[in-house]
Amino acid sequence: MTPNTVRALALLALLFTSGCTGGGFNARGPEMPRLTEALGLRTGMTVADVGAGRGQLTLALAAAVGSTGHVFSSDIDPDRVRALREAVAEAGWSNVTVVEAKASESGLPAGCCEAIVLRRVYHHVTDPTATNASLLRALRPGGVLAVIDIPPPLFFLERSTLGIAPQIVIDEVKASGFDMLQLRTDWPGRGPFESYCALFRKPA
Repeated sequence: MTPNTVRALALLALLFTSGCTGGGFNARGPEMPRLTEALGLRTGMTVADVGAGRGQLTLALAAAVGSTGHVFSSDIDPDRVRALREAVAEAGWSNVTVVEAKASESGLPAGCCEAIVLRRVYHHVTDPTATNASLLRALRPGGVLAVIDIPPPLFFLERSTLGIAPQIVIDEVKASGFDMLQLRTDWPGRGPFESYCALFRKPA
């Protein structure tokens, strides 16, 4: 295969994945009930949305845990952090704290959460060891981590900006001290393309 063919296929894959992931999180779609069940979401919980982007999932989580619960919303981009704060204020949720993350640090307080979600974020992580250690610190004992991501398209690298193989996620997160709970390969939310959710637990 020629370099030009590889570049063309990479561009095609990027166009396809961008088209299927660009709509953000839809709280009325099939993903929210699955996430609610996977995390055991209930009124009064404290949860985190890491890599929150435009904040659709953050707001859905705020509604799920209610006024007696709390949501930490984290992003690495300062502009997105400002936009998240504006979105939360506009939505009128007083149970959300927006924090700015670093390249290898979630920005979450130690022991703050009963559940943490990374949705289509993990394949962008550049320092998985430090990042996962940060997530482990932020979870309370017995807390659940959900990594929702996309496998790399076609024959591309097992880890790239286009996605990450689930086994890499599993190996890295387990190496950081988490227990593996389940890999769900039928996760909704990416149109006709595959998606998965890897669930982990912090040891009690």
